[in-house]
Amino acid sequence: MTSPVLQTGRLMAALTLSLSVVAVSPALAEHRQAPDEPTIDAMGVISQKVVHRSGAHASATRSMAPPAGSTAAASQPITYHNGPVMTSVSKVVVIWYGNWNQADGTDTPAGQQIIRDALYGLAQAAPSGYTNYAGVTTGASSTLGHFTQSNPAGAVSQISSVNLVEVPQAASSAYGGTNLSDSSVQALVKAAANAPGVGADPNAIYLVLSSGEIGERSGFLTQYCGWHTYSTISGQTLKYGFIGNPKKNIAACNANTTGVSPNGNPGVDAMVSVIAHELEETATDPLLNAWWNAGGSENGDMCAWTFGASPTKISSTNTATNGAYYNVTLPAKSGSRSYLIQRALASSNSKCYVNANGQVQ
Repeated sequence: MTSPVLQTGRLMAALTLSLSVVAVSPALAEHRQAPDEPTIDAMGVISQKVVHRSGAHASATRSMAPPAGSTAAASQPITYHNGPVMTSVSKVVVIWYGNWNQADGTDTPAGQQIIRDALYGLAQAAPSGYTNYAGVTTGASSTLGHFTQSNPAGAVSQISSVNLVEVPQAASSAYGGTNLSDSSVQALVKAAANAPGVGADPNAIYLVLSSGEIGERSGFLTQYCGWHTYSTISGQTLKYGFIGNPKKNIAACNANTTGVSPNGNPGVDAMVSVIAHELEETATDPLLNAWWNAGGSENGDMCAWTFGASPTKISSTNTATNGAYYNVTLPAKSGSRSYLIQRALASSNSKCYVNANGQVQ
């Protein structure tokens, strides 16, 4: 089933669940050859951002297993285009925008902890019995290859960090209140970068994570579930992204069975899948000129909304199957958590994988 055609300032494309070729506009091709720093137009929109398109395949009455996706190599392989990658991630700066202390079962401190645990797990070399999801992109499995850069020589070694810096920010008129723009997302990153104890760190990834009452008027929940870009802030080239809680239209960004999720929080669990997608792309294509294919698709785009043959239903604490699917088990600081996360791309063969350890597709 094919998603609706979605339009952004960066690309116009149709995406199918079989990961067919993504058409790219001439403007994008020109940008790829000679990228300029992303700019903000009069409407507050950053055209040079990479969006993770919404899961238009999702259904409000979804009951089937999430789509497995192809195990073959992509018809347009992802290749290197001379730009830098993030060889390491010093820290992840999470800007919690909105109200994360609600009595709605999703925008809660417990929901924040689900995300903290995911960011921690995605930074780990998976021990025995865990799923080495991040290792697909980082080359932890020797046969899956590395996303490299040529000058200076280096390769992506992680997509997240155990060093987490958190910046709470209530909805404020200074940032558009409950209706963010791309420019206000950038302003939130700038404010965090200038805050004591945070700083402008070019080796960090900054994530604006909004609670469910917050909109993003460049297309959240109608065109995309998240996006990433970069900007010069306080003299440093900072990489950042936006991911919101999709509770207002959960089907747009959630591929799990309706009303359930591995951690009992469908909105936040859906965010984790998008966060992983944006981390992969930020690490492998931070300035939008490193790793992508002839159609303009980055790492996460190549595997979007596919979850492999391995998803199984997870059981709740009372041992009754709750109907939620998961495909990844990541270590947390205490114990582990399971998630349903879109697959990652291997650089060696342009195939999508759930796991580097065992090479599960």
